[in-house]
Amino acid sequence: METIKRWIDESDVYILILGGIYGTMLPDESKSYPHWEYDYAGELGKPRFALVLTDEALRQKPYDFVVMSDYEKFQEFKQSVMEDVSIFHIAEEWHVRWVIHEKLKEYKGRDDLGGWVSGKDIPDVQKLLEENARLKAELEQYKRADN
Repeated sequence: METIKRWIDESDVYILILGGIYGTMLPDESKSYPHWEYDYAGELGKPRFALVLTDEALRQKPYDFVVMSDYEKFQEFKQSVMEDVSIFHIAEEWHVRWVIHEKLKEYKGRDDLGGWVSGKDIPDVQKLLEENARLKAELEQYKRADN
């Protein structure tokens, strides 16, 4: 969970792709990991949107996508998502890429989102490399002193 938290903390936008599986449950079995992620991103105020596979698209799958033991929780989660964020109903899986591409265009001009930062935009990489080398040498000194 700490890794997932860090990824969400570092992200500008949270995208939920909701098929027909509720997801693996948290150890306390209160909700699934995708449900927890979605809620956590909301608590942080991250922009969120969801891609929801239609029931028709799910029926076209060669296997049952819905885990029946979690069906009720899945439906509750799906309903809460559909009431909460921008929803794109996806009838075909190939639509996913297109919708993400189009939706992310809406966020590109927002000043409150950091986005991807190119290495060329970091003014003095050499100073960072020198500081890193100095800290590594200092760490080695401490290690030798402890032995």
